[in-house]
Amino acid sequence: MRVLTYSNSVSMIGRAAELLDRMEIVFGCEDVIGSTAAYFQFQEQLIKELVDEVRGKDALEQKISSGDVRLYVATETVNHEKLFLLEGERGRRVITGSANFSERAFSGRQNESYICFEDDPEAWEYFDEKYERIKAASTTSISKRAVLAGGFSPEHLPALSFEEDSGGITVAVGKPPAPSVVHKVIVTRPSRKYEGMSQVIPSRNGRANIDLQRASRAIRYIKSNSRTEGANPEEYLSVYPESGEVVVSGVVLDLEPEKPDVARDVRLLLEYFRGYENFRGDAKKLARDYFTFMAWLYAGPFVCDLRNAALSREEHVLDYPTFGILYGKSNCGKSELVRTLLVSMFQREGFLKNEWFTRTRMEGLMVQNKRYPLAFDDLDRTRFNTHAVALIKDDYLTLDEYPVTVLSMNAEQDTFGTEVRKRALIFYTNASLPDHVGESRKLASDVRRTRRELGNALYREYLRRALVALREERSRDILAFSSEILHGIFAEHCEGELPAWCRITSMADYERSKHDKVRDELLQLMRHAPDAWKRDASKVVLRLADIHDLRKLKKDVPDYLLASGSRGNALVFEARDLEEFLGRLPLERPGLSGLLARLFKGRG
Repeated sequence: MRVLTYSNSVSMIGRAAELLDRMEIVFGCEDVIGSTAAYFQFQEQLIKELVDEVRGKDALEQKISSGDVRLYVATETVNHEKLFLLEGERGRRVITGSANFSERAFSGRQNESYICFEDDPEAWEYFDEKYERIKAASTTSISKRAVLAGGFSPEHLPALSFEEDSGGITVAVGKPPAPSVVHKVIVTRPSRKYEGMSQVIPSRNGRANIDLQRASRAIRYIKSNSRTEGANPEEYLSVYPESGEVVVSGVVLDLEPEKPDVARDVRLLLEYFRGYENFRGDAKKLARDYFTFMAWLYAGPFVCDLRNAALSREEHVLDYPTFGILYGKSNCGKSELVRTLLVSMFQREGFLKNEWFTRTRMEGLMVQNKRYPLAFDDLDRTRFNTHAVALIKDDYLTLDEYPVTVLSMNAEQDTFGTEVRKRALIFYTNASLPDHVGESRKLASDVRRTRRELGNALYREYLRRALVALREERSRDILAFSSEILHGIFAEHCEGELPAWCRITSMADYERSKHDKVRDELLQLMRHAPDAWKRDASKVVLRLADIHDLRKLKKDVPDYLLASGSRGNALVFEARDLEEFLGRLPLERPGLSGLLARLFKGRG
């Protein structure tokens, strides 16, 4: 079979290759060939998808290696034609029409038109000549090594991988057509390593000519501009539950770590968490919250699966938060925690640039990173309010794979609306380490040493156990599921008794604690400003002179506590709900003596 297709699903290759002796496919998508950077990004994404599809399929690998499966990619915007040429002992068949070479097109789930010519010599001659002409004039071959290498390298890009005696290729990079609906919904950001490619490979009149010299220069440029440890972390992560594989940036993780390596990571993380004992404030709660956050982040690669499964069963998805927010005082270890956990997972600690945190770019980053978490440090309040609220409220992502997002923020972002609080995992950190004491300098040195020595054996063991547990299809409490695995690993490799913070927790436990900050604020107001409260039958009224403070408080207070009548400088609470929330009420209902005392107050 020979195929000319534009929109496609790579999974069709594996299925078709099992049924055919030989197959040849021309890939292309006219929507993406609009710039040199976008063109290379398209080729990279296609190759990565092909690598993922071939991985673990020996028969398909063998057919590609022997040349029985040949793959080509378009270099120009050509006719938007779909064509399938089949020949064998039973004769020859031509299929053309609207259907692309994709699962959906041939599933019967969408309307398609097909025209079939069965053993028609004139049709065969016409379409065979058209296919060969298009392939010869506007494609370049995807090399075997690009698909079978198991990972991506710039040399694998078809536009840069031709042989020395080749005359080169010409790429059409003119003005792109109007974006389709899909491109409007998901706008991807071309990888930074391709930024500036128009200077390395200049185009003229909408065409870029690539010869061996320009290809070599482009490969050097891409490598020098590729991601680094900190400044340009462009990673992606995929999980294959059927085979039990986890792939990070094209590298398959070894999920059978040595026990001494796991024990080393456990010891280092226990030492890291022990450092919180030097913090001022509620250090015990800080350690518990940070361990809960660790459980959520470790489970991050599976959140998309659990949410998608819940959606398919029409179940509640808010128990699978895709955003985790750490905010509070400075010097409370938020950023260092995120860096340390990322090192323990992927041996990288980099944050993304805050200017990338926009609704448009985030949608593209989610597509590119697949399951690899997105992390932003010291996000300011303006950017959060402008972009985060809408992103967090987007509960129904239709992507098969997407990551969790970590936001670290200072105390200036001290209020979150109900819509955000019920969808994100939010921790307020009210303990901190004064930066002028000796403990601070020593702890900073210890943290740097920990990250240097920390491996990812613990996380690889965690992933192995998680994949086994997730084979059972059922609803799950994401925090209970993850913290139980972590608690088990820590318990097996801890010398002595586990600290109190290392415990199995749940979403219900988190729900009970997530309003701790506003609860503390209300109790402080009772203690230090009793005159601001007034009890009236089944209601409790709080009045504050500062309208700004009252508005911030109202955002943090759970909606069910508030009664009608809250306006201006007054908040009206349901007395019974407030008592249950705080454990007590201001101005408890007075007895007869109290009423008399109020009546005659100030009268002799």
